[in-house]
Amino acid sequence: MIKFFEKLSNDCLELLDDKEDFNVIINVGESPNNKIFQAHTNILRYRSLYFRIELANISKDTNNIKTINLKHVSIQQFEIIIR
Repeated sequence: MIKFFEKLSNDCLELLDDKEDFNVIINVGESPNNKIFQAHTNILRYRSLYFRIELANISKDTNNIKTINLKHVSIQQFEIIIR
């Protein structure tokens, strides 16, 4: 049973790094210290109440992508948050 949950956890972490079929772009930081992250709404919604609320209030663009701007968050902070 423990191995199942380890595998499931690893699969979820792989989804964070999966660049295919993403539907959220997150702009983190301010230029020149900024970075663009790509993610999946399902992962973000279930990991964070903040993202659940934020994603519910953002419209999709013509490519069905939602964009979140987090200028007040550093890249290092966000990498900790997203993991």
